[in-house]
Amino acid sequence: MAALPLVPAFAILVCVPLALRAVGPGDSTGRLLIATYPIAAAAAILAIVLPSGIPAAAIALIWLAFTVLAALHGLTRVFGSSGRIEELCIAVGFMYLAVGGGWLVLWRSGLPVMDFGEHVPLLTAIHFHYAGFASPILVGFVGREVRAAGSRFWPLYVGAASLVIVGPALVALGIAGIRQIEAPAAAILASGTALVALIALATVLTRVRGMVARSLLAVSSAAAIVAMTLATLYAVGNPLEISAIGLEDMVRWHGSFNALGYVFCGLLGWNVRRM
Repeated sequence: MAALPLVPAFAILVCVPLALRAVGPGDSTGRLLIATYPIAAAAAILAIVLPSGIPAAAIALIWLAFTVLAALHGLTRVFGSSGRIEELCIAVGFMYLAVGGGWLVLWRSGLPVMDFGEHVPLLTAIHFHYAGFASPILVGFVGREVRAAGSRFWPLYVGAASLVIVGPALVALGIAGIRQIEAPAAAILASGTALVALIALATVLTRVRGMVARSLLAVSSAAAIVAMTLATLYAVGNPLEISAIGLEDMVRWHGSFNALGYVFCGLLGWNVRRM
């Protein structure tokens, strides 16, 4: 648990800029995002380094403002998506980032949030920076390739991508204390993400040129399957009081496979592919 603060820091310093570069600037809001990112990221890291309290939360508001701008950018992308679910995934990813920014502020404030546990604000901030922001963007990239390939897996992709879009919000409600939906929500998000990873292994890798990009995307897909399996075991085991995997192991192994394997390798792979 002591290393948990490093997880949002990694998302802010590494995953967000990789995602911005992979997606591209797009409209003027996207260009403004890229221009303001360095200041916002520096403020976020300073807020994480400082002891929790009002000063740290006040500095974290700069990151929140950046994520709200990202949400506005996502909203403009929704209207320009022409109903394409892969583009909607990317747009929703930007919109979810603002939720992560809000929980980052709550975490750095150190103030109790209703009757939530001590780690809930941090875990929710992490959740929306990875499963909320980065994962839908990765799923959107896969969808672009599946559509372009005219793959027979397209109907499966549409169903899986839909689960990825709604899953982060449902899981967050489970983290926040609505225990009745925690296991089903984790299963929904995990199954959608894993299915897209399987489709990527079967379809997308055959379209990606370059050994480096192909290898990174293969690692990302494999790591997603492992991470989502662990998430399902943990979420389903808890209400059944089956200790398939403990919280410490969940944070260590699911977090590593998800952040480093799935998200980092995936975003890096799509960046390499653009070169």
